[in-house]
Formats: sequence, C-alpha cells, structure tokens
Amino acid sequence: MLKSNNIILLIIAAIFTFTLWVLFPVDSNRLGREGLRLGLDLVGGVHLVYQADFSQNTTTEQQAAIDRTILTIENRIDRFGVTEPVIQQLGADRIMIQLPGFTDINAAKRQVEETGYLEFREVERKPDGSLVTLNDYLTANMTDFYQPQETISRVFVNMDFQSEDYGKFVTTLIKGEDGLIFTDIEGNVIDEETLTLYSGVASWVPSRGDDGTPLTGALLDDAQPAINRNTNQPEIDIQWNSEGTVIFDQIAVRLYNPTEIYSLEHVLGIFLDSNLLSAPQIKEQNFDGRGVISGSFTLDEATQLANLLKSGSLPMPLVKPPEYEEKVSATLGAEFIDMSWKAGLVGLALVMLFMIAYYRLPGFLASLALIFYATLTLTVCKLWPITLSLGSIGGIIVSIGIAVDANVLIFERMKEEFRAGRTLGAAVEAGFHRAWSAIWDSNMTTFIACIILYWLGSTAVHNAAVIGFAVTLFIGALVSIFTAVLVTRTLLRALVGTGLSNKTWLFTVSGGKK
Repeated sequence: MLKSNNIILLIIAAIFTFTLWVLFPVDSNRLGREGLRLGLDLVGGVHLVYQADFSQNTTTEQQAAIDRTILTIENRIDRFGVTEPVIQQLGADRIMIQLPGFTDINAAKRQVEETGYLEFREVERKPDGSLVTLNDYLTANMTDFYQPQETISRVFVNMDFQSEDYGKFVTTLIKGEDGLIFTDIEGNVIDEETLTLYSGVASWVPSRGDDGTPLTGALLDDAQPAINRNTNQPEIDIQWNSEGTVIFDQIAVRLYNPTEIYSLEHVLGIFLDSNLLSAPQIKEQNFDGRGVISGSFTLDEATQLANLLKSGSLPMPLVKPPEYEEKVSATLGAEFIDMSWKAGLVGLALVMLFMIAYYRLPGFLASLALIFYATLTLTVCKLWPITLSLGSIGGIIVSIGIAVDANVLIFERMKEEFRAGRTLGAAVEAGFHRAWSAIWDSNMTTFIACIILYWLGSTAVHNAAVIGFAVTLFIGALVSIFTAVLVTRTLLRALVGTGLSNKTWLFTVSGGKK
C-alpha cells in the first residue's frame, strides 16, 4: 500500500505542477488558451437585444426559428473571433447578445445585424402579366398588393447599373392595418415623395417552389468562393440541399429565358439582407442543385460572403435598430476583478487558518489539498474554457467552502476513531470509509441544485450570471470530491509509519496519547 500511495502522490505532484504551468503567468498562452476568459461584466463589451422579425417567413415555426437563429448568430460571431459571446432568447421573440471585449458598439451591431439573410426573389407581375415598378405603387394609391396572394413585403433596390450603389436597398413596401406603407431598412415609415427618384425600379417578391416554399439560404448545403474562368472575376459557388435542389429547378423552369436578351421577366434576384447581390437570367431549366452568385466584389469579399452563407443563414431577419443597446465599461469590470480576487484569496486564507487551528496537522494537509483544489479548478476554467463572470467567480468562492466540507466530515470521523484507541492508519481508513456516504449525499444535492440553476438560467430567467454560477459551482463540487477523497487521503497515508503518526495531539484537539 505504501508503494502505491507514493505513486499516487507523485501523480498528484505532477498534476499540481501542470496546473501551475497552465495558470502562471495568468495571461500566458497554454495549450491554445490565452489567459482566463472574462465575462461582459468584468472585461466590458456590448450588450444588445434584438426583436426577431417573422413577417417575412410566416411558415417557419417560431420557437424552432428562434433556436436556429441563436445557433446561427453564435456560429457567425465565432468566425469573427469574439471571445465567448452570450446569445440567449428573451421572452417569445427577442434575442439577447453580449459580446465581451468589444469597444465599438456600432461595429458590434454591424457584426450582428449583417447576419446574411439570403433570399431569392423575382419581379412582381400585374394581372395582365406586365412587371410592377415602384411608380405603379406610388401613383395608383392602392390598398393591396398587385399579387394579393403573396402577402410578404415587397423590396425595391437601386437598379442603375452605372451607379456605385447598384443593388442597394431603397425601400420596403408592407401591408399595414391602414393599407400599404413604405419603410426604410429599420422599419421606419418613409415619405413617398423621397422615393420618386427611384420610381422606375422593380418590385421584388419572394421566389417560391410549386408547393409555396420560398427559396432562401436555409436550403443551402454549401458555399465556396471561386474565380470565374471566363471573366476572371470572383464568385460564389453554391450547393443546394435536396429540398432546395427541387425548388430551384421548379423556379428555373418558370423563369427560363430561351433568348439572349436580358429581361427582368426571366431574372432571379439574389438578395442578402435586402440588398441585391446579383440578378442573373435563368438560362437553364435544370441545375442539379448547383448555382453561382456573381457580383462586383473582390476575392476577399467573396470569401467573406461564402463564409457568411456557409455558417448558416437566419430563418428570419432581425428588426433594426436593436430594442436595447449598451456599452459596458471595462474600467468598472477591472475594479470588480480586483475585488473578486481579493475576496477569493481572503476566503481561502480564512478557511485554511481555521482548518489548521482546529484540526492541526490534518488541517494543514487539508489546506495543501485546498490549494491544489483551487489551482485545478482554475485550470479547468482556463482550458475548457469557461467564461468567468461575477457569478462564475462567486460559484468558485462558494465551492471553497464545499471543498473543505468533505475534509471536516472525514476529520470528525477520524477524531472518533482516535478516541476509540485506533492507530493513525486505522483512523484514516475508517474515517474516510464512514464519511464517504455523507460526502456523496451532500455533493449530490449540490449537483442537483447546480443542474436546476443552469436550467433556470438558460430557459426561465435567461441570465448568464446564474449559468456561470451553476457551472463553476458544479465543477468546484466535482473537484472537491477528488481532492478530499484522493489528495487529502494520500497525504495522510504518507504519514502512516512515520514518527508523526505516534503524536496523537497533532491530529486532534481532544488530547490523547502524546
């Protein structure tokens, strides 16, 4: 047993050395992780709340769309290197986005709002088959769309090929309670007189398959940047999934142009966030699930757009501007970090002093195990990585008490064994054996509480601080079992057979044989 205990002691020493290497210096880059990740309340950043807009995709089940939107924005933000963003649902149709480390709130909004809602549209037609323009809606004083069966808003964009603003959003026409309303990209009502400059632009409606399903980026399977061999211009090769392949071919059959004359009647408009990327004519009726997005962009822009589309497009756009926006000060966070570290160190020191004063040598060994516990817990937080908010640090501080609780149970059992006349070795083994059930039960209740807190934080109250507290408390409780049952026990076993084992007064205040 002595040999195996020494091996375990060496392993513990190796783990402790590893934790020190990972943690110090604090801002060091270890195993691809640089420093500890700090939350928005500590490092500062941007806090945004957006309203989801379901008006342009009423067929999408709302909760599923919100879930997919959160996942998509998270994937999209990760591509820009944002450290541990917090993206959660608020209520039924709002999304909270926290971006730690961002100092420019406008740049943060652009990162979020340019979420790549890709859709394909075609020009609206009148009952006689002629194309609808913005001027038709401006002059006809209509109360409904020319195609009333298509209830989704109409989009109008700059169609001047000679302009640098070609394809840029002009206005959206929506149907309100009092009739048709022109709005800007943020949903504000526009004075119709300001639109006369673009009166000749076409009215674009969603392009749909035979079953009414709109063709959007949700049906994309892949997107890759490429160079057109004929024009030597950057473009994006896209691949549809099985459903998108069928719908795209159905639309191609309807818009197919057998001539070489460019006509909006045979054009499929490719829109990204209501801006027209390109408006190619449909020259084939069968594309086998493949297509090309071309436009006047550079290779870097094509690569960025491909990444934007490949990471997933939103099932709905977000209403702009956000309902709530705030820049969180990093200066205040720095003060909180300093106070949190001081609180943690003071708490750790007080617990160690109490353990040494009350339990003497076992208390000293438990204090060493407590230091091991603290470094191992922080190492897990750094390598996972876990974002440390004030709530997360609070969970670590609380878990210090949990870490020492198991040692208290063990040492009290050992004192009973000493009073019964047991030797140190017997007292150690009996103390751990008799205390194990209580240790397990107490930690199981902590685990259950952490699971409930995590569920409440992620679903009911939507609070990142609650989630952080639950995660770090769970990790702390788990590590505390390891340190109490293995580390403290191994250190005590190392004393068996030494001269110290006969000095009972070092192990209990109750006195005994000296």
